Amino acid sequence: QVGDNGKIFGAKGTIEIYDTKELIPEIIIHYGKVTEGEFSINDMVSAEVDRVKREDTARNHTATHMLHAALREVLGSHVRQAGSLVTENRLRFDFSHMKPISESEMSKIQSVVNRKIRENMLISRSENTYAGALEDGALAFFGDKYGEKVRLIEIANGSRFSFEVCGGTHAHTTGELGAIYIIGESSIGAGMRRIEAVSGREAENLVQENFQLISKISDSLNVSTDQLEEKIFTVIDQVETYSKQIEILEEKLIVQESKSLLETIENINGINLICTTLNASSANLLRKTGDSLKTHIKSGVIAIGSIINENPMIIIMVTKDLADTGVNASEIAKKVSKIMDGGGGGKSEIAQAGGKSPSKLNDALSMVSVLIKEYSSNA
Repeated sequence: QVGDNGKIFGAKGTIEIYDTKELIPEIIIHYGKVTEGEFSINDMVSAEVDRVKREDTARNHTATHMLHAALREVLGSHVRQAGSLVTENRLRFDFSHMKPISESEMSKIQSVVNRKIRENMLISRSENTYAGALEDGALAFFGDKYGEKVRLIEIANGSRFSFEVCGGTHAHTTGELGAIYIIGESSIGAGMRRIEAVSGREAENLVQENFQLISKISDSLNVSTDQLEEKIFTVIDQVETYSKQIEILEEKLIVQESKSLLETIENINGINLICTTLNASSANLLRKTGDSLKTHIKSGVIAIGSIINENPMIIIMVTKDLADTGVNASEIAKKVSKIMDGGGGGKSEIAQAGGKSPSKLNDALSMVSVLIKEYSSNA
Protein backbone atom coordinates (compact mmCIF):
# COMPACT_ATOMS: atom_id res chain seq x y z
CA GLN A 1 0.00 0.00 0.00
CA VAL A 2 1.32 3.44 -0.91
CA GLY A 3 2.04 5.85 1.92
CA ASP A 4 -0.18 8.75 2.93
CA ASN A 5 0.14 12.32 1.72
CA GLY A 6 -0.75 15.38 3.78
CA LYS A 7 0.62 18.31 5.75
CA ILE A 8 2.44 19.02 9.00
CA PHE A 9 1.89 22.63 10.05
CA GLY A 10 2.55 24.88 12.99
CA ALA A 11 2.74 28.54 13.95
CA LYS A 12 5.92 29.11 11.96
CA GLY A 13 5.44 27.05 8.77
CA THR A 14 4.07 24.16 6.70
CA ILE A 15 5.57 20.88 5.47
CA GLU A 16 3.99 19.11 2.47
CA ILE A 17 4.24 15.34 3.11
CA TYR A 18 4.53 13.33 -0.10
CA ASP A 19 5.17 9.83 1.35
CA THR A 20 5.25 7.82 4.58
CA LYS A 21 7.03 4.52 5.25
CA GLU A 22 7.33 2.20 8.23
CA LEU A 23 11.07 1.56 8.25
CA ILE A 24 10.98 -0.48 11.46
CA PRO A 25 7.92 -1.71 13.40
CA GLU A 26 5.85 1.17 14.81
CA ILE A 27 8.27 3.84 13.56
CA ILE A 28 6.75 5.82 10.66
CA ILE A 29 9.06 8.07 8.65
CA HIS A 30 7.45 11.08 6.95
CA TYR A 31 9.04 12.37 3.73
CA GLY A 32 8.24 15.98 2.94
CA LYS A 33 9.31 19.45 1.92
CA VAL A 34 9.05 22.71 3.85
CA THR A 35 6.85 24.91 1.66
CA GLU A 36 6.38 27.79 4.09
CA GLY A 37 8.38 29.23 6.98
CA GLU A 38 10.71 27.15 9.11
CA PHE A 39 10.73 24.51 11.86
CA SER A 40 12.77 23.78 14.96
CA ILE A 41 13.01 20.78 17.29
CA ASN A 42 10.21 20.77 19.92
CA ASP A 43 7.88 23.01 17.83
CA MET A 44 4.21 22.24 18.47
CA VAL A 45 2.66 21.07 15.19
CA SER A 46 -0.45 19.39 13.80
CA ALA A 47 -0.59 16.62 11.18
CA GLU A 48 -3.31 16.42 8.55
CA VAL A 49 -3.78 13.42 6.26
CA ASP A 50 -5.06 13.85 2.69
CA ARG A 51 -8.47 12.29 3.40
CA VAL A 52 -9.46 11.82 -0.25
CA LYS A 53 -6.32 9.86 -1.10
CA ARG A 54 -6.55 7.87 2.15
CA GLU A 55 -10.18 6.89 1.50
CA ASP A 56 -9.55 5.99 -2.16
CA THR A 57 -6.55 3.89 -1.13
CA ALA A 58 -8.55 2.22 1.64
CA ARG A 59 -11.29 1.24 -0.82
CA ASN A 60 -8.74 -0.32 -3.16
CA HIS A 61 -7.09 -2.21 -0.30
CA THR A 62 -10.42 -3.66 0.75
CA ALA A 63 -10.99 -4.51 -2.92
CA THR A 64 -7.81 -6.65 -2.96
CA HIS A 65 -9.11 -8.70 -0.02
CA MET A 66 -12.49 -9.12 -1.71
CA LEU A 67 -10.90 -10.13 -5.01
CA HIS A 68 -8.69 -12.61 -3.17
CA ALA A 69 -11.73 -14.21 -1.55
CA ALA A 70 -13.64 -14.27 -4.84
CA LEU A 71 -10.69 -15.84 -6.70
CA ARG A 72 -10.52 -18.63 -4.11
CA GLU A 73 -14.29 -19.12 -4.31
CA VAL A 74 -14.39 -19.32 -8.13
CA LEU A 75 -10.99 -20.84 -9.01
CA GLY A 76 -10.28 -22.90 -5.90
CA SER A 77 -8.48 -22.77 -2.56
CA HIS A 78 -5.10 -23.29 -4.28
CA VAL A 79 -5.10 -19.55 -5.06
CA ARG A 80 -2.52 -17.79 -2.90
CA GLN A 81 -1.61 -14.13 -2.83
CA ALA A 82 1.92 -13.54 -4.16
CA GLY A 83 2.05 -9.77 -3.85
CA SER A 84 0.01 -6.65 -4.46
CA LEU A 85 0.14 -2.93 -5.10
CA VAL A 86 -2.54 -0.65 -3.66
CA THR A 87 -2.74 3.02 -4.69
CA GLU A 88 -5.49 5.61 -4.62
CA ASN A 89 -6.17 5.05 -8.36
CA ARG A 90 -6.01 1.30 -8.82
CA LEU A 91 -4.95 -2.04 -7.41
CA ARG A 92 -2.75 -4.86 -8.64
CA PHE A 93 -3.06 -8.37 -7.22
CA ASP A 94 -0.64 -11.23 -7.98
CA PHE A 95 -1.65 -14.81 -7.21
CA SER A 96 -0.88 -18.45 -7.90
CA HIS A 97 -2.88 -20.10 -10.68
CA MET A 98 -1.73 -22.40 -13.49
CA LYS A 99 -3.77 -21.07 -16.45
CA PRO A 100 -5.43 -17.90 -17.78
CA ILE A 101 -8.78 -16.97 -16.27
CA SER A 102 -11.57 -17.65 -18.76
CA GLU A 103 -14.16 -15.06 -19.68
CA SER A 104 -16.88 -16.92 -17.76
CA GLU A 105 -14.64 -17.24 -14.67
CA MET A 106 -13.81 -13.54 -14.82
CA SER A 107 -17.51 -12.72 -15.02
CA LYS A 108 -18.19 -14.90 -11.96
CA ILE A 109 -15.35 -13.32 -9.96
CA GLN A 110 -16.58 -9.81 -10.69
CA SER A 111 -20.15 -10.84 -9.93
CA VAL A 112 -19.14 -12.29 -6.54
CA VAL A 113 -17.29 -9.17 -5.36
CA ASN A 114 -19.99 -6.75 -6.51
CA ARG A 115 -22.72 -8.83 -4.89
CA LYS A 116 -20.79 -8.68 -1.62
CA ILE A 117 -20.44 -4.91 -2.05
CA ARG A 118 -24.21 -4.56 -2.38
CA GLU A 119 -24.67 -6.61 0.81
CA ASN A 120 -22.81 -3.77 2.58
CA MET A 121 -20.82 -6.22 4.67
CA LEU A 122 -19.08 -5.03 7.83
CA ILE A 123 -15.28 -4.70 7.74
CA SER A 124 -13.95 -5.24 11.25
CA ARG A 125 -10.47 -4.94 12.73
CA SER A 126 -9.05 -7.00 15.58
CA GLU A 127 -5.75 -8.22 17.00
CA ASN A 128 -4.50 -11.65 17.91
CA THR A 129 -1.27 -13.58 18.19
CA TYR A 130 0.02 -14.82 14.86
CA ALA A 131 -0.50 -18.45 15.86
CA GLY A 132 -3.97 -17.64 17.17
CA ALA A 133 -4.90 -15.85 13.96
CA LEU A 134 -3.90 -18.83 11.83
CA GLU A 135 -5.77 -21.18 14.14
CA ASP A 136 -8.87 -19.01 13.73
CA GLY A 137 -8.61 -19.36 9.94
CA ALA A 138 -6.91 -16.10 8.91
CA LEU A 139 -4.92 -16.06 5.66
CA ALA A 140 -1.32 -14.80 5.70
CA PHE A 141 0.84 -15.00 2.57
CA PHE A 142 3.82 -14.06 0.38
CA GLY A 143 6.55 -14.32 3.01
CA ASP A 144 5.58 -11.35 5.18
CA LYS A 145 7.33 -11.16 8.53
CA TYR A 146 4.86 -10.91 11.40
CA GLY A 147 5.37 -9.97 15.04
CA GLU A 148 3.91 -11.77 18.01
CA LYS A 149 0.69 -9.77 17.64
CA VAL A 150 -0.97 -9.22 14.29
CA ARG A 151 -3.84 -7.10 13.01
CA LEU A 152 -6.76 -8.89 11.36
CA ILE A 153 -9.26 -7.67 8.78
CA GLU A 154 -12.54 -9.55 8.58
CA ILE A 155 -15.27 -8.95 5.99
CA ALA A 156 -18.48 -10.61 7.12
CA ASN A 157 -22.23 -10.28 7.29
CA GLY A 158 -23.38 -13.17 9.43
CA SER A 159 -21.04 -15.52 7.54
CA ARG A 160 -17.36 -14.72 6.93
CA PHE A 161 -16.35 -13.77 3.37
CA SER A 162 -12.72 -12.72 3.92
CA PHE A 163 -10.37 -12.99 6.90
CA GLU A 164 -6.73 -11.95 6.51
CA VAL A 165 -3.72 -10.77 8.46
CA CYS A 166 -3.21 -7.17 7.28
CA GLY A 167 -1.83 -3.89 8.58
CA GLY A 168 -3.26 -1.73 5.79
CA THR A 169 -5.99 0.87 5.56
CA HIS A 170 -9.54 -0.32 4.84
CA ALA A 171 -13.09 0.89 4.34
CA HIS A 172 -15.66 0.40 7.14
CA THR A 173 -18.30 -1.39 5.05
CA THR A 174 -18.13 -2.93 1.59
CA GLY A 175 -20.84 -0.56 0.35
CA GLU A 176 -18.26 2.26 0.43
CA LEU A 177 -16.50 0.64 -2.56
CA GLY A 178 -19.44 1.28 -4.88
CA ALA A 179 -18.22 -1.28 -7.42
CA ILE A 180 -15.10 -3.20 -8.45
CA TYR A 181 -14.19 -3.58 -12.11
CA ILE A 182 -11.37 -5.83 -13.34
CA ILE A 183 -9.48 -4.00 -16.09
CA GLY A 184 -6.74 -6.52 -16.83
CA GLU A 185 -5.52 -10.10 -16.30
CA SER A 186 -2.16 -11.46 -17.41
CA SER A 187 0.63 -13.94 -16.78
CA ILE A 188 3.69 -12.79 -14.80
CA GLY A 189 5.52 -16.13 -14.78
CA ALA A 190 5.04 -19.87 -14.55
CA GLY A 191 1.95 -20.55 -12.47
CA MET A 192 1.54 -16.88 -11.59
CA ARG A 193 -1.21 -14.48 -12.70
CA ARG A 194 -1.90 -10.77 -12.19
CA ILE A 195 -5.22 -8.96 -11.94
CA GLU A 196 -5.60 -5.18 -12.13
CA ALA A 197 -8.78 -3.49 -11.00
CA VAL A 198 -10.39 -0.25 -9.84
CA SER A 199 -13.00 0.57 -7.23
CA GLY A 200 -14.82 3.57 -5.79
CA ARG A 201 -14.40 6.86 -7.66
CA GLU A 202 -12.09 5.35 -10.30
CA ALA A 203 -14.67 2.63 -11.00
CA GLU A 204 -17.28 5.36 -11.53
CA ASN A 205 -14.87 7.27 -13.81
CA LEU A 206 -14.26 4.09 -15.83
CA VAL A 207 -17.99 3.58 -16.39
CA GLN A 208 -18.48 7.23 -17.39
CA GLU A 209 -15.53 7.12 -19.80
CA ASN A 210 -16.87 3.95 -21.42
CA PHE A 211 -20.35 5.45 -21.77
CA GLN A 212 -18.82 8.55 -23.39
CA LEU A 213 -16.74 6.39 -25.73
CA ILE A 214 -19.77 4.33 -26.76
CA SER A 215 -21.72 7.55 -27.34
CA LYS A 216 -18.95 9.00 -29.54
CA ILE A 217 -18.71 5.81 -31.61
CA SER A 218 -22.51 5.69 -31.99
CA ASP A 219 -22.56 9.31 -33.17
CA SER A 220 -19.70 8.65 -35.63
CA LEU A 221 -21.52 5.64 -37.12
CA ASN A 222 -24.86 7.46 -36.98
CA VAL A 223 -26.69 4.69 -35.08
CA SER A 224 -28.25 4.32 -31.63
CA THR A 225 -26.23 2.52 -28.95
CA ASP A 226 -28.50 -0.56 -29.08
CA GLN A 227 -27.66 -0.94 -32.80
CA LEU A 228 -23.94 -0.27 -32.34
CA GLU A 229 -22.71 -3.88 -32.24
CA GLU A 230 -24.58 -4.82 -35.43
CA LYS A 231 -23.27 -1.71 -37.19
CA ILE A 232 -19.67 -2.41 -36.16
CA PHE A 233 -19.84 -5.96 -37.57
CA THR A 234 -21.30 -4.55 -40.79
CA VAL A 235 -18.45 -2.02 -41.07
CA ILE A 236 -15.87 -4.74 -40.39
CA ASP A 237 -17.36 -6.90 -43.16
CA GLN A 238 -17.28 -3.92 -45.54
CA VAL A 239 -13.65 -3.14 -44.70
CA GLU A 240 -12.65 -6.78 -45.30
CA THR A 241 -14.48 -6.78 -48.65
CA TYR A 242 -12.89 -3.50 -49.75
CA SER A 243 -9.46 -4.69 -48.61
CA LYS A 244 -9.77 -7.82 -50.75
CA GLN A 245 -10.90 -5.74 -53.74
CA ILE A 246 -7.98 -3.35 -53.26
CA GLU A 247 -5.55 -6.27 -53.04
CA ILE A 248 -6.90 -7.78 -56.26
CA LEU A 249 -6.62 -4.43 -58.06
CA GLU A 250 -3.14 -3.86 -56.68
CA GLU A 251 -2.05 -7.29 -57.89
CA LYS A 252 -3.32 -6.52 -61.37
CA LEU A 253 -1.47 -3.19 -61.41
CA ILE A 254 1.72 -4.80 -60.09
CA VAL A 255 1.58 -7.57 -62.73
CA GLN A 256 1.01 -4.94 -65.42
CA GLU A 257 3.92 -2.90 -64.13
CA SER A 258 6.13 -5.98 -63.95
CA LYS A 259 5.91 -6.36 -67.72
CA SER A 260 7.62 -3.01 -68.16
CA LEU A 261 10.37 -4.19 -65.82
CA LEU A 262 11.43 -6.73 -68.40
CA GLU A 263 12.87 -3.79 -70.35
CA THR A 264 15.24 -3.07 -67.45
CA ILE A 265 17.06 -6.42 -67.64
CA GLU A 266 20.80 -5.97 -67.16
CA ASN A 267 23.19 -8.65 -68.35
CA ILE A 268 26.19 -9.10 -66.06
CA ASN A 269 28.73 -11.48 -67.57
CA GLY A 270 25.96 -13.68 -68.93
CA ILE A 271 23.62 -13.45 -65.91
CA ASN A 272 20.33 -11.62 -66.42
CA LEU A 273 19.45 -9.27 -63.54
CA ILE A 274 16.28 -7.32 -62.82
CA CYS A 275 16.95 -5.05 -59.87
CA THR A 276 14.42 -2.32 -59.05
CA THR A 277 11.93 -0.82 -56.58
CA LEU A 278 8.14 -1.06 -56.61
CA ASN A 279 5.40 0.73 -54.73
CA ALA A 280 4.04 -2.46 -53.11
CA SER A 281 2.10 -2.63 -49.85
CA SER A 282 3.15 -6.14 -48.81
CA ALA A 283 5.86 -8.76 -49.14
CA ASN A 284 3.27 -11.02 -50.76
CA LEU A 285 2.86 -8.55 -53.65
CA LEU A 286 6.62 -8.39 -54.09
CA ARG A 287 6.75 -12.18 -54.32
CA LYS A 288 3.90 -12.27 -56.83
CA THR A 289 5.71 -9.70 -58.96
CA GLY A 290 8.85 -11.81 -58.83
CA ASP A 291 6.88 -14.92 -59.82
CA SER A 292 5.41 -13.03 -62.77
CA LEU A 293 8.88 -11.92 -63.93
CA LYS A 294 10.28 -15.45 -63.59
CA THR A 295 7.72 -16.72 -66.10
CA HIS A 296 9.15 -14.29 -68.69
CA ILE A 297 12.86 -14.90 -68.21
CA LYS A 298 14.39 -18.32 -68.69
CA SER A 299 17.40 -17.62 -66.53
CA GLY A 300 18.32 -14.79 -64.16
CA VAL A 301 18.21 -13.07 -60.79
CA ILE A 302 15.37 -10.83 -59.63
CA ALA A 303 15.69 -8.33 -56.78
CA ILE A 304 12.64 -6.18 -56.02
CA GLY A 305 12.52 -3.73 -53.11
CA SER A 306 9.86 -1.61 -51.45
CA ILE A 307 9.14 0.36 -48.28
CA ILE A 308 6.53 -1.66 -46.36
CA ASN A 309 5.16 -0.40 -43.04
CA GLU A 310 7.96 2.21 -43.01
CA ASN A 311 10.67 -0.47 -43.27
CA PRO A 312 12.74 -1.49 -46.32
CA MET A 313 12.23 -4.98 -47.78
CA ILE A 314 13.78 -6.81 -50.72
CA ILE A 315 12.68 -10.10 -52.31
CA ILE A 316 15.49 -12.02 -54.01
CA MET A 317 14.69 -14.72 -56.59
CA VAL A 318 17.16 -16.91 -58.46
CA THR A 319 16.15 -19.28 -61.29
CA LYS A 320 16.94 -22.94 -60.65
CA ASP A 321 19.67 -23.21 -63.26
CA LEU A 322 21.67 -20.44 -61.59
CA ALA A 323 20.95 -21.73 -58.08
CA ASP A 324 22.43 -25.09 -59.16
CA THR A 325 25.65 -23.31 -60.15
CA GLY A 326 26.00 -21.58 -56.78
CA VAL A 327 24.08 -18.29 -57.10
CA ASN A 328 22.31 -18.32 -53.74
CA ALA A 329 19.31 -16.06 -52.96
CA SER A 330 19.65 -16.58 -49.19
CA GLU A 331 23.32 -15.52 -49.17
CA ILE A 332 22.49 -12.40 -51.22
CA ALA A 333 19.62 -11.51 -48.84
CA LYS A 334 21.85 -11.86 -45.76
CA LYS A 335 24.53 -9.57 -47.22
CA VAL A 336 22.27 -6.80 -48.55
CA SER A 337 20.15 -6.75 -45.36
CA LYS A 338 23.20 -5.60 -43.38
CA ILE A 339 23.29 -2.42 -45.47
CA MET A 340 19.70 -1.68 -44.34
CA ASP A 341 20.56 -2.42 -40.68
CA GLY A 342 18.51 -5.60 -40.65
CA GLY A 343 18.59 -9.30 -41.37
CA GLY A 344 17.65 -11.73 -44.10
CA GLY A 345 17.60 -15.30 -45.30
CA GLY A 346 15.58 -17.99 -46.98
CA LYS A 347 16.22 -20.66 -49.60
CA SER A 348 18.65 -20.84 -52.50
CA GLU A 349 15.96 -19.83 -55.04
CA ILE A 350 13.97 -17.31 -52.97
CA ALA A 351 14.86 -15.21 -49.94
CA GLN A 352 13.87 -12.01 -48.16
CA ALA A 353 15.91 -9.15 -46.74
CA GLY A 354 14.51 -6.60 -44.29
CA GLY A 355 15.90 -3.64 -42.41
CA LYS A 356 15.32 -0.60 -40.24
CA SER A 357 16.73 2.12 -42.54
CA PRO A 358 14.41 3.02 -45.45
CA SER A 359 16.95 5.51 -46.83
CA LYS A 360 19.38 2.65 -47.52
CA LEU A 361 17.05 0.58 -49.72
CA ASN A 362 18.64 1.74 -53.01
CA ASP A 363 22.15 1.16 -51.64
CA ALA A 364 21.16 -2.40 -50.77
CA LEU A 365 19.74 -3.00 -54.24
CA SER A 366 22.96 -1.66 -55.78
CA MET A 367 24.86 -4.24 -53.73
CA VAL A 368 22.97 -7.01 -55.57
CA SER A 369 24.71 -6.03 -58.84
CA VAL A 370 28.09 -6.16 -57.11
CA LEU A 371 27.38 -9.64 -55.73
CA ILE A 372 26.20 -10.94 -59.12
CA LYS A 373 29.50 -9.73 -60.65
CA GLU A 374 31.36 -11.68 -57.98
CA TYR A 375 29.36 -14.81 -58.71
CA SER A 376 29.94 -14.49 -62.47
CA SER A 377 33.67 -13.91 -61.96
CA ASN A 378 33.99 -17.05 -59.82
CA ALA A 379 31.90 -19.19 -62.17
